Amino acid sequence: MFQLFCAFLFFHVAITHGGVVKRETVTVCKQRPIELGIVLDSSSSISYKDFQKSIDFLQDFVSQYDIGDGHNDVRVSLITFGKGIYRQDAFDLTSYSTKEALMEAIAQVPHRVGLYTSTGEAIEYMSQTQLSVDVSRPWAKRISIVITDGNSQIWRQTRDASQAARDSGIDIYAVGVGRVRREELLRIAGDEKNVLKVDSYDQLKEIKEMLAYKTCTEVEKTTTTTTTTTTTTPPPQTQKCGEENPADIYFVFSPAELGLESTSWTTSFVSTTVKQEEMDEGFRFGVVSGSCPDDEGFDLDDYTSAEEIDNRLTSYLRPRMSGLVKRLSTSGYSQVSGGRSEARDVAVLVAKSGKRNKGLEAEVRLLQEKGVQVFIVDPTGSTISIEGATTLTGLTAKEASTNLVSHLCPVRTGQA
Repeated sequence: MFQLFCAFLFFHVAITHGGVVKRETVTVCKQRPIELGIVLDSSSSISYKDFQKSIDFLQDFVSQYDIGDGHNDVRVSLITFGKGIYRQDAFDLTSYSTKEALMEAIAQVPHRVGLYTSTGEAIEYMSQTQLSVDVSRPWAKRISIVITDGNSQIWRQTRDASQAARDSGIDIYAVGVGRVRREELLRIAGDEKNVLKVDSYDQLKEIKEMLAYKTCTEVEKTTTTTTTTTTTTPPPQTQKCGEENPADIYFVFSPAELGLESTSWTTSFVSTTVKQEEMDEGFRFGVVSGSCPDDEGFDLDDYTSAEEIDNRLTSYLRPRMSGLVKRLSTSGYSQVSGGRSEARDVAVLVAKSGKRNKGLEAEVRLLQEKGVQVFIVDPTGSTISIEGATTLTGLTAKEASTNLVSHLCPVRTGQA
């Protein structure tokens, strides 16, 4: 069963004559009953391989849920579009009642290569037929995910059909791939927070958990424990720095550029940091790394000319940090990624000095414009100096970690 645990932890302490009563409240995201309507672009602007990547993404996405007819289960419908809609490939909420059958049905959806982009017609069919109130469970939330890489020819139809669907109570999430205009996605979703944009079909996997989080429901659970004590006076309490000044911290690095030895140093640096005593309250940690399918090479039938192969090989030489920082600045600190409005946004960029990282100034500036506090560390011990960023010193991972913590917590607990 799909379940996300959100790291919101609050402590309420009451002092009584008999002991200390501690109530711990944890916000938990659990699956709720959903009627999920998938609207998938099957037009000619999408290559066969990219269409298969969208199919793979949908299979990975729905695999997170309990599929079935139970009260809290998720039911799924699908309609594809290109030149019109392809009803012969569609299935409805009641078509498949097991995860295995649903996954197989998604795998069999063909790419029709339509010479048009009838997005509005597909949304209308989804809302009026597949997710209509007549066929949906009254207690279940109706949600639609529209995936497209192009702009609809009749944009007013798309706008009007999307508005009607939302007015009927359907939440729509617009997933745009590549060059599709943001205005088109906003017309579909109706709200910026329901728009997700990626540069390529390879990147769809990066938004899987974000989409899942948006569909979960939050339930507060409170547990109470009592500990006997011999005093009625509370002991003096000293807040740790994270309680006074919390931070959401991302470590950003590209294993392809660092190499095996420096990547090992980096993982040790991150691990040492999160284990330090000062970090056990008020801090959250995330990683943005450069691992992606493009690093794995290509198959025999991917390219048909020497020029295409040469262009692909050249891509291995391009710096990766720019893309990683862009990904972080776009959604890394958002609420759906676990970001907190009351916490500092912190980024720790791990990079080697040299020609390939001369562009770090632009990445630091981008993060600064977003209000992010930036640190830079070089696993080789060199000191990369960039205006607006704090350079961490220390040759070993432990020394660099201690230096980072000293910046995040300049006054240690228990010290004058």
